[in-house]
Amino acid sequence: MGRTSRTETRTPSYGIVLDTGAAFVHVGLAYQPDVHTIPNAIARTRPGVRRQVLVGDLIESDCLDYGGLQLRLPMDRGMIVDWAAQKNVWDRALVRALGCASDTFGALRGRTVIVTEPYFLLPEQQKAFDALLFDWYEADAIWRAVPAQLVPWALMPRSEAMLVVDLGHSYTHAVPIVHNAVQWDAVRRLDIGGRVLTHILKTMFSYRQWNMMDETYLTDKIKAATCFVAACEKTDEPAIPMADRPPHTWSFAQLVDLFHTHKDNDVVQQYVLPDYATPDDVADPATKYGYIVSGPPAPTVSVLPDEALDDFIASPWTKPSSKLRDEHQVLRLGQERYQLFEYLFAPDRLGLDQAPLPELIADAIQHTDPSARDMLWSNVVLIGGSARVPGLVPRLQRELRMWAPDDVPVAVHRVDDPMETPVRGAQVLLQSPPTSDAGKFLSSHLVTRQAYQQRGGSQAPPGERGGTALGDERFGSWTTSSPTS
Repeated sequence: MGRTSRTETRTPSYGIVLDTGAAFVHVGLAYQPDVHTIPNAIARTRPGVRRQVLVGDLIESDCLDYGGLQLRLPMDRGMIVDWAAQKNVWDRALVRALGCASDTFGALRGRTVIVTEPYFLLPEQQKAFDALLFDWYEADAIWRAVPAQLVPWALMPRSEAMLVVDLGHSYTHAVPIVHNAVQWDAVRRLDIGGRVLTHILKTMFSYRQWNMMDETYLTDKIKAATCFVAACEKTDEPAIPMADRPPHTWSFAQLVDLFHTHKDNDVVQQYVLPDYATPDDVADPATKYGYIVSGPPAPTVSVLPDEALDDFIASPWTKPSSKLRDEHQVLRLGQERYQLFEYLFAPDRLGLDQAPLPELIADAIQHTDPSARDMLWSNVVLIGGSARVPGLVPRLQRELRMWAPDDVPVAVHRVDDPMETPVRGAQVLLQSPPTSDAGKFLSSHLVTRQAYQQRGGSQAPPGERGGTALGDERFGSWTTSSPTS
């Protein structure tokens, strides 16, 4: 990129993972347990005396006013649309993870890098990924993978075949993995992701209560704290009063009936919106995004245990010592809590001519090799931000049971934090001895900076792949046949 490399010596260090999603960037070092997660955005606060421009994690730590926050998003619809913004976020992520200077030129020199790319990334964008990592950050070797490729290595025991459901910010993908290789011909995509669901929730609030159309960041926080998935769409069981059934068994139809007959019930939450004119509200992590004052409380962990699901769906909880002031704005969350994620199971309600998520998964499995299908039904793994929503695992397992063969067991799995699963898998690969199966697998997928430059690097004419052609041969991308090693 027309810049001279630094000449100071730098101690060789271990590998690094750069998991780049549309909502967050996750960075992990091979031998450190912490995963650094920062928003993949640049934010600007609304005009006023506290005008701020914030990059990545500074949005969470330094922002003084989340009201009307304007977001500059590097990624849109599964593509990087603003490379300058993406590099700024990557720079900030590396500064936080590595403790390096803000000038990140050569920051990855001597390191092996596993970087994730969006599914079905355009070839020209793949070239841009490689050029930035090799020419600017000077990575020693890279593997550019999709998140699902790393998931098998995060799970023990590791299965020969699994179906990864990546519930991402832009889309939802069903990705069959057989013998550590993506079966690209069988990958299926649903055009509903976290971003679409947040926009729907903003619209619900704006039509029914307060105008929230400019409150994307805040609405995303509310979604994570309040929404859940009903146990099923409807039940054919004999009518049993809902009061005699645990909330985790309530169907979508039963919840609809509940709100038709009793608008004030134990599912309803009162959510106090933050008051950014009050310094204490901004400074307190418990109140800067607002808080629930009555109704079921928000989860205290990233993934809600099944035994806590009933209290999260319906409970007459009231926040201790909570006193609402007249100037407080309060959202009433009722039907929105269970309606939102139902769109994954009924995309036609949004006008999408696409199959519901269970049928999408079944179609992906049906297009794999027959010898692997039984294992895929028994190893469905959820990752991504929306995989955290309470109630999704039992609902999906129940509906997949109706699509699977009668003699094949169905199992849906989710790890402790589904957003970090690809990073954890990559860390396992980077920690593995070179002579182990995992070490050999990683070596077979790496492209070194020297080999990249010998093949022409980033200087290839338009339409030619240059050094990226090596990645086409090794990475297992959708543009070429996946390796089976």
